[in-house]
Amino acid sequence: MQNHSMGVRRLMILWLFLAVIVSAQETQPPVQPIENTAQKPASATVERSLSSLKTVIGPLSDAVQEVEKLRGDWARASSEEEKQSIQTQIDAAMTRVASLRSNFRGILGGAEAAEYEGSKVADTNLQEQVTELLDPLLGELREATSKPREMDELRKSLKMWQERKKKSSDIVDRIDQILAINQDQDLIPEVTSARQLWADRMAEAAGQIEVIQVQIEDRESHQEPIWTTVSRLFSNFFKSRGMNLLLALLVAAVGFFGTRRIYRLIRRYSPGLRSGKGSLFSRISDIVAMVLAVLIAVIGVLLVFYSRGDWLLLTLTVVALFGIAWAGKTALPPYLEQVRLLLNLGPVREGERLIYQGLPWKVAALGFYSRLVNPNLQGGTLRVPIRELMGMISRKQDPKEPWFPSEVDDWVVLSNDIFGKIISQSPEYIVILRLGGSLTTLPTNEYLESNPQNLSHGFRVSCTFGVDYQHQAEATTTIPKILLRALTTTLIGEFSREKVRSIKVEFENAAASSLDYRILVDFDGEMAQRYNALPRRIQHICVDTANAENWVIPFAQITVHQAAVAADLEKTATLEGEPE
Repeated sequence: MQNHSMGVRRLMILWLFLAVIVSAQETQPPVQPIENTAQKPASATVERSLSSLKTVIGPLSDAVQEVEKLRGDWARASSEEEKQSIQTQIDAAMTRVASLRSNFRGILGGAEAAEYEGSKVADTNLQEQVTELLDPLLGELREATSKPREMDELRKSLKMWQERKKKSSDIVDRIDQILAINQDQDLIPEVTSARQLWADRMAEAAGQIEVIQVQIEDRESHQEPIWTTVSRLFSNFFKSRGMNLLLALLVAAVGFFGTRRIYRLIRRYSPGLRSGKGSLFSRISDIVAMVLAVLIAVIGVLLVFYSRGDWLLLTLTVVALFGIAWAGKTALPPYLEQVRLLLNLGPVREGERLIYQGLPWKVAALGFYSRLVNPNLQGGTLRVPIRELMGMISRKQDPKEPWFPSEVDDWVVLSNDIFGKIISQSPEYIVILRLGGSLTTLPTNEYLESNPQNLSHGFRVSCTFGVDYQHQAEATTTIPKILLRALTTTLIGEFSREKVRSIKVEFENAAASSLDYRILVDFDGEMAQRYNALPRRIQHICVDTANAENWVIPFAQITVHQAAVAADLEKTATLEGEPE
């Protein structure tokens, strides 16, 4: 109990320490150094701005004078209709004055003025309020892409005003051509007015072009290399959000593993959990403890981001949690099936037998990583994710049912006539030591498909031996007894009674050229190493017995051979009898 209390106190101290760090550590704004305001020599940008100001000031002065003239005309107007017409012209002229003055001030302010004017707070509607949760994330994306987007907008705007200036210039040239050949004095006022309109538009376009070019040049002069930008972004990230993320991961790890540690201590010293290992209550406690550990870790991450004021990471975490919850709608049924397995209520249960990857296994323990055991295999313990057991069915193991057809040091013979001793068998490969010292390695599944015959628990040797038909009278009486006596005496004398379990000699059939006997000898597993030699030894004993009893052994090849020899002798004698 002393170790238990010490462990709990250490975890509480660590939690308090992390809480103090998270609550006390705040991001301090960096102190900005006071810039030197001493006069600096004029740069090329300033000279270009002065030239642009001279270009804009002329149209601006003309527009202001036009407004003053129109106001005087409005004051001298005698009718309301005339005043309304003049007022419309005044409004248009005022708009043009405002545009030219904006260009003038834009040249003076440069890129900073455009950025200042672009920082207005926009009104939000209901739809934007719905997505307010994503504002930190969207704001970071906008900030990261603001400069490239501004440059793109400026270039598009420059192209548009250049096209407008060209069109206005073409129209003014066309009007000048009309005025050059015009003879009608009545057209001159309207044509002149139209020319003035397009000349003003051309001047406005020229002013806009100057302003935009100054802004583009100013931004390009302040543009930093891409490597510097990337380095600055990474530096800022690790100074602010990197620290927040590190603290969040640390709190999550302490919360998760601390909860698991406390639960293990409770499980160790709790009588109900300790005595009921493997019970339904114990399994439910394991699942609840795991879920609680995950919840504490997630809550710890959210609290760190909230206390640090990092709304971007907090938003990303909340969005990720919503995504996991949404995906859980379709992924929940498989997890429920896994919970059934964890509670030992599913089709796979602890202590039972199942077939996994073609091999029999005992379900030793069910958990998030289940333990499968095959006691007859080297390395026969697997940690399998619980999802791998989905769809499988286990059954109770019969006490006499083997876990594998062989064990290490067993002698086996396969269907492809491979014979040898098992020196290694694992879930992946079986290694067989053959006579002479060569090794044969087979995949375990291929080994099972070869129908291995295990000789180490005993085996039978079956042989056929035949005698000539001239011994037909004693074929079913005397000969089987003599063979049985000879085999019993010789084999037991060589190998002992314990290694030779039984010997049988039975008349099998009357073949075409011989009377055949079936010899069946059962050996103990200790004789497995001589499996290939024993049939030869049995035949040897049978032939020795036939010689001793003067039994003729029929052999068709011998007859054919003797006939061929006789024919050769006859041919030789004939040749020798002919005269030379």
